[in-house]
Amino acid sequence: MSTSRRIAVNLLFLVPGDVGGSEEYAVRTLLAFARHGPADLRPVLFAQRGLEEAHPGLREAFEVIAAPGDGRGRVRRVLRESTWLAGRTSGFDAVHHVGGRIPMRVTRPAVVTIHDLQPFDHPEHFSVAKEGFLSWSVPRSLRRADVVVTVSDTVGRQVVEHFDVEPERVVTVSSGVDRIADRPVEPASPPTIIYPAVSHPHKNHELLIEAFQRVADRHPDARLVLTGGAGRAEGAVVVAVSRAGLGDRIERTGRIPEADYARRLAGASLLAFPSRYEGFGIPVLEAMASGVPVVVAAGTPADDVAGGAGWSVDADDVSAWAEALDRGLGDAAARRQAADAGLRRAAEYSWEASAEQLERAWRLALRLGA
Repeated sequence: MSTSRRIAVNLLFLVPGDVGGSEEYAVRTLLAFARHGPADLRPVLFAQRGLEEAHPGLREAFEVIAAPGDGRGRVRRVLRESTWLAGRTSGFDAVHHVGGRIPMRVTRPAVVTIHDLQPFDHPEHFSVAKEGFLSWSVPRSLRRADVVVTVSDTVGRQVVEHFDVEPERVVTVSSGVDRIADRPVEPASPPTIIYPAVSHPHKNHELLIEAFQRVADRHPDARLVLTGGAGRAEGAVVVAVSRAGLGDRIERTGRIPEADYARRLAGASLLAFPSRYEGFGIPVLEAMASGVPVVVAAGTPADDVAGGAGWSVDADDVSAWAEALDRGLGDAAARRQAADAGLRRAAEYSWEASAEQLERAWRLALRLGA
């Protein structure tokens, strides 16, 4: 009878509500593995206090070991990985570091997930201290990892091309969807454009607000709903909303429960996703699977996810974004065509496939570390 292999999963980077799409990716991929993965691989999650309350499904599916302290200080988290975590995971068969870097002390074999390479492509989006730390820690982690997991083929190619990582050590573990709608959504009233994103600079909220302002008079009942927590560009977003002068037609919800977001998405006319930089683009996939048409920034991984469904617009072209919003709000036939294409595209993604990809990464690590 085969013996199960224990995989330590390092989630100490994940402070609920603070890390945006990487939180959704990590949680949903692990839950997919719980549903569809094999019984002989047993993940044990090492996480900050509060993760179980934010995501009770993880507690039900896995053994979860909470780290001491509140986990909100980055320096303390980094030190804890090389002390507390290193000591607790020394007896595991492999350790998967989901937060994008490997700590100073590491148990082998080691797996690291790279969500994106934004610190190298857009260092201006980071503080000097954080950009300096990431520009040192990410290449070091890629050298020390036995297996590198990337969230999309686009990021995988970048890892291979820019850091000389052997392609055979790179495994893409993409997101999936829980269900595919039977038909395009019938937009609720009033017409709503939704954008779920933390207000970081690269999320490009200001462009979307200006584009909506340009078409607001043509669609006097339309609303723009911005969900997600506060990031480094929060002040600029607040100013942009005020400058638009549209009052409560631009709603800022902050971070909202998943069920609340799903309800709002189900009645939306459009999902706008002007982010200049993503590792994958989970909200785009979710919207397509729900039958909601999407507008995405051209040339990004989120655009790759859309695969030609919906509208693809240059991230810096306000006029083009206004035109896309205008058409999505006002042309029912075009909206339905985009939604139909999105449903077909979303059907190409499944959580079963995500679980299989994660299993492949872990088995590769175990084989290389044997």
